[in-house]
Amino acid sequence: MKKFLVILLLVCTAGAVFAKDKKNSASLDLFPLFKGLLASDPDNDIVFVCFGLNYERLIAPNFSAVGGLDLYPGKIAKKDGDYFYFGMNAGLRCYPMATFDKLFIGGSLGFNLQAINGKTKEENNGFAGPTISVTAGYKMLNKAGLFFEPSMSYILSKSGEDVTPLGWQGGLRVGAAF
Repeated sequence: MKKFLVILLLVCTAGAVFAKDKKNSASLDLFPLFKGLLASDPDNDIVFVCFGLNYERLIAPNFSAVGGLDLYPGKIAKKDGDYFYFGMNAGLRCYPMATFDKLFIGGSLGFNLQAINGKTKEENNGFAGPTISVTAGYKMLNKAGLFFEPSMSYILSKSGEDVTPLGWQGGLRVGAAF
């Protein structure tokens, strides 16, 4: 795994020069994937396969529109049953120093839900409601259009009877610009 991450870092930073014809990007956030693998315990019938997908479109020099989708299906042991988390968001990013790469800041609004055995009511440990977040990060884009994007977000989310802060959450996206 360490070799994979080192190779990925080298590929994505080898020529961190923006190719001006690239206006779209698609990426996968590795943090939810890693969290799901760490939270899984197949011996006790607890399995999570988590995906954080992102699409970004350059809409003006130094500004992009972003859409995200989080899917966390899983199984929480035989007695609790099925687990499902769904989140979607839309927002804007500003790249103050360059176009579509380097440092960015942004924000988003969205919706999320958590269901245990298909139930989103609080008495069943579920919820459904709004999210809002602010994000800062750094996109390292190479000439081939591959990128590596570490980021930090502060998130307010529906997670029970009211909107509460999830707080600071890290992100580590890998993707391609086209």
